[in-house]
Amino acid sequence: MTQSFASRMGRVAGALCSGPVLAVLGFGVLLGVLGPFGSYLGMGLSVRILHYTVCMAVISAMAVAANTLAARFVFQGPVPFPASLAIAIALALPGAVVVWALLWLWAPQVLPHVAFWELCLQAALINVVVTLFVRMVRGWLADRGAAPIAAPRPPVESRPAVMASSPDPLRDKLPPSLRSAPVIALSAEDHYLRVHTARGDALVLLSLSNGMAALGPEAGIQVHRSHWVAHAALAGGSARLGRSGIVLDGGRMLPVSRAGRRRLVAGNLV
Repeated sequence: MTQSFASRMGRVAGALCSGPVLAVLGFGVLLGVLGPFGSYLGMGLSVRILHYTVCMAVISAMAVAANTLAARFVFQGPVPFPASLAIAIALALPGAVVVWALLWLWAPQVLPHVAFWELCLQAALINVVVTLFVRMVRGWLADRGAAPIAAPRPPVESRPAVMASSPDPLRDKLPPSLRSAPVIALSAEDHYLRVHTARGDALVLLSLSNGMAALGPEAGIQVHRSHWVAHAALAGGSARLGRSGIVLDGGRMLPVSRAGRRRLVAGNLV
């Protein structure tokens, strides 16, 4: 139980140190300093900074939860950009409730001068701006963190199969039913690694770099800072590279950075 609690705390700490989260909190501080929507008239600087930072933290947590559920149960992969914008707009109503509650908590004198529909519009505007900004930050981080091309891959007929006949750090952590299944892709999720196989997915405590090392440098290609695809999953033209990412056989979609897209095209992998 202690190890499980420590693991959860480690994931929370990792999330708090991530670029997008720090950017969102910084955005809250910036709003507090600027005092938009007339808040500079009824709230002091320290109260404004506290108000907007807490608002950004709470509403952003709601957005992360909504996007996570959409990715898991609706899209079975990364949420497309239009869907993220729709979620941001849909969260305007609960976001306005959060703003109203916080105003009631530490600046009740402002409430008689603010209509609830105005709070909804303000929340929608900020949600959309933050969604665009976070997407830009993630794209920038993905391009900076993309790994360079190591070496030309071997011909299709001589490529090693993405299977392991002996125990290794990756397959030892998989459920017994998946250990002999071909690995299709790897996706980093905080300190964990989601292993996509031909028989299903599993989440293991392992870094993406260690997972790729366990499979071998010739087994696949890193298409994104957080995603790797097996060469076997790209063979035969079954994978499709689109604007939102790469769609593998079976409909599984993974995001692709600009650098990863260049590597895929240069290697004639799609």
